[in-house]
Order: sequence, then C-alpha cells, then structure tokens
Amino acid sequence: DLITDAVQSGRNEDTASSPPSALPGSLFSRAAKEPDSDKDLYLSLWRHLQAIKVSLLEKKGFEILPLQEQLRAVAGSPETIDRLYHYTTRWGNEEDYTASHSINTMIYALKIGLRLEYAPGDLEALGLAALLHDIGMFAVPDAILRKPEALSPEETAAVRRHPETGRSALAPWSAEMPWLAQTACEHHELEDGSGYPRGLKGEQISEFAKIVGLASTYEAMTHERPHRRCVSVRELVDTKNRSFSPRVMRAFLEQISLYPIGSFVRLNNRTLGKVVGTHVGQPLRPVVQILEDADGNRVTDDRTVNLLGNPILWVTGAVSDEEFARIAGK
Repeated sequence: DLITDAVQSGRNEDTASSPPSALPGSLFSRAAKEPDSDKDLYLSLWRHLQAIKVSLLEKKGFEILPLQEQLRAVAGSPETIDRLYHYTTRWGNEEDYTASHSINTMIYALKIGLRLEYAPGDLEALGLAALLHDIGMFAVPDAILRKPEALSPEETAAVRRHPETGRSALAPWSAEMPWLAQTACEHHELEDGSGYPRGLKGEQISEFAKIVGLASTYEAMTHERPHRRCVSVRELVDTKNRSFSPRVMRAFLEQISLYPIGSFVRLNNRTLGKVVGTHVGQPLRPVVQILEDADGNRVTDDRTVNLLGNPILWVTGAVSDEEFARIAGK
C-alpha cells in the first residue's frame, strides 16, 4: 500500500526516540547560520505543530490561533508561498518528520490553490486544513512510525485510523471551521473509491481533501524516511492514474515542479546539476546546469541540459543533504 508505506519510518540500529519538542539539528543549524525571515516562518510553524503534538500526547487542549495568524500572512502573499516552496526540498527528511511533512504539504496545497485561483480567504482556509491534516498521526506510536520492517496487520490498522483520530482532535472547531475536521478525515480518500476510511469517491470528497491528499502523497513520496529513500513519482503524475481529481492533478502539474529551480539533482548518467529552469506540465523534465561530471569533478564551463529535448537523460532524484552541503562548500 503506497500511502501506508509512505508513512512508515524506522532505524536499523538505534531505536531510542528523541523528545517530540526537540528541534532537528539540521533545521536548527541552518536557521542559525542562515538568518532568513522565511526560514524563521517555517521554524515557527514547526514549533507550533510540535507543541500541538505534545498537547495531544498529554491529552491536553491546544490552540490553533497562532497558526491562523501566520497562515493569513502567507496566504495573502504568493511571493511568500513561492519562497517557502524552495525549502520543501531541504526539509522533510529528518527523523521526526511529522511536522515538516504537514508544513511541506501546506506549501504544495497553497500552490495548487493559487493555480485554481482561490481567493485569499479560501487560501487561508486551505492552508490551515493542510497544516492540520495529519494531526491524527501525532497519536500513532513512534514504534510504528519508525519501524523499518513491514507493518503487521494490527499496526497497519493503527496507522489507518489516523484520519478519524484527526477528525476527533479537530472537532472543537467544527462549528466555526468544519473543513478542518473534514479534510483531516478525507485526505486519504481517492477519486476511484479505493481510499480510506470510508471509501468515498468523486464528488463525495471535498475539494480541500482532494488537494491536500495529492499534496500529502507527493510530499511523502519525494522525501526520505529512515526505512527507505525517496521513491519514484512517475506513477503519481501518470495521466492514467485515476486516484486523484483530474482538475486538481492538472493544477498540480501546472504549478508544482518536482524539481524546483535552485534544487540539486542527480541524472541517470551520474552527473550532478542545479535546476535552472522548468517546463509547465512537464515536472520530470527540468533544465539542468551540470556542476559535476560522473566522476565527481567540478564542471567549470557552462554546460546546461534541457531534459525536455533530451530523451536519453532524466533525473534519478534530488541529492541528499550531505551532497548539498558538499556542493555548497565548493
């Protein structure tokens, strides 16, 4: 099951978990070394989500007003959304990925909402729904989320309960913002009725849930988990895929580049490059400036490859954090 696999994570050796409120070292060190208001915004959202996670685990109430206030500012600025978008390739691979997964999903969902010409108020509502869509995962034990092996039937059932857990957690806001609980409950429903928990199909699924479901699936597929590396997203963008709304998928393909400008990628000929251009509707075929040859030697001349017109070359994946640090240090 693609979605179940996408939420599993684990470590082969050390199974001790870190406190849920502890900042991932990579996020903290980057923020300290590279002061930036957009990074500060990302980290602020991360801290708020971690605080909600702690409250849920301790069976306490939590506030979403701080998230609403930040979403209002983000939704009203397409430029901010675009700047945050570039960080989605950098963050989301840490061990406790639940918060960054939700933030990245929010950013992707807002990009889709922009393409669908949502008004600022609707973008704000969509962004908040995306940010809280996976709140039910906070209640899934770390022993399950970090398990490197296949889940048992009982463990799979525990994971698949998280949409309904999220709906219950967001019930206090149902009168004022009913779409929050609805999106949390429906984001794993699929267009053809093969999703869960209720097997809804087509128009039975709210559009917010359709957008967030696609954004969440894409985020999980394009970020590493301790038990697996990034997986191919070709199946996701295949036009024969009937799991997602054609309207939402079209907006996704027109607005989201699988490899954003500025990100670093590895090609199938083992060269490494930086994405310098993208093509609308062709997310797998960016324009890449080659920085290293197949042997790891620095390329000093201007060597740019347009993958749209080069069928024998393709991107095999984004580079790891270690590779990124090595390139940046050169």
